[in-house]
Amino acid sequence: MELLLSAISAGGLVGAANQYLCLLLVSVATKVGWISVTPEVTFVADWWFMVIVAAFWILTVLPAYGSLLSPGVMNVVNTTVNILSGFVVPASAALLTLASIGVISGEHPELLDLLRTLQIFGAEGEGIGRMGWLMSGGAALTAATLTGAKFLAKPALSAVTGTVGTTSAPIYATVENVASPVLMLVGYLLMKVNPWLLVALIALVGLAIVTVLVWAVTQLRRLGRGIGEVIGLIETHPRAGLAIVAEFLIWGLGWLIWKHWVRGAVRLVFWALWMALVIFGIPALGAALALAVAPTPFLEFLPVLLVVTAEAVAIMCGVIAGLSSARSLLRFARREVPEYSVVQRESPVGAA
Repeated sequence: MELLLSAISAGGLVGAANQYLCLLLVSVATKVGWISVTPEVTFVADWWFMVIVAAFWILTVLPAYGSLLSPGVMNVVNTTVNILSGFVVPASAALLTLASIGVISGEHPELLDLLRTLQIFGAEGEGIGRMGWLMSGGAALTAATLTGAKFLAKPALSAVTGTVGTTSAPIYATVENVASPVLMLVGYLLMKVNPWLLVALIALVGLAIVTVLVWAVTQLRRLGRGIGEVIGLIETHPRAGLAIVAEFLIWGLGWLIWKHWVRGAVRLVFWALWMALVIFGIPALGAALALAVAPTPFLEFLPVLLVVTAEAVAIMCGVIAGLSSARSLLRFARREVPEYSVVQRESPVGAA
């Protein structure tokens, strides 16, 4: 349990920082011999891997700082790059988890027996075992959760603090890039002392991000914007507010609550197709691909990597679709509940 949770925590840290810089730091540390990773992921120290990761890091950082020179175009580019990079977070977290197993066991040789008992990797270092994929999945979920919380917190913080896209993008990019070496260094030092401290670190980081998110959402509620407006609707007009929440979770359900049968039914069908793809379609394609690459052992990781990435992309697309449909319903609710809009406009806090 110690090795499992510690490795998951190490991989999950990429969700609180710049994932590419985290991977690059691990690659450089492995290349110069500061740390030793598991044999299955020694390719992180290869030049080709370092060049690819460095290129992606630059591509994610430049648009953020470019918004200082050309706000209009670069803000759109920066937003697009961040959304696309979010799809890669689960794979980055999984990779960092597999690498950290070797670092943890190297610092604590007494865990080597546990490593063999759990059968995280295949016999004689050939491939990754079921427990290894389970740990990778746990880290991917942790990192994706932290990334999602950041994704929600950023616009909320910008709205509350009044920072425009020109300044907010480079500020967030700087924070994430500074957090990368800090978290990697602190994580390594804690790992040397006691791997359980890594679990405490990820818990504190997660708590900090959630606290900021809750504070920002609370402020938005006072200002009557976005999520805060929905919370206000739930309190004053439960039917309208809960319908919007339902629409985000299950497309079409909110419209059905408002008795818009055709629009609700169509969206509900698309939601069902999306769920079928996430639950059955993508795993089935992954299983078929696993059978196809089975004769080639060194490609064993490819199906799982593609499935994790595809699931992340599908879930992100579903979230975007849910948000879009919920926004449409929110605009409709404003028209249907005019007295709520009047209260919002006359609110002295909202006017601020």
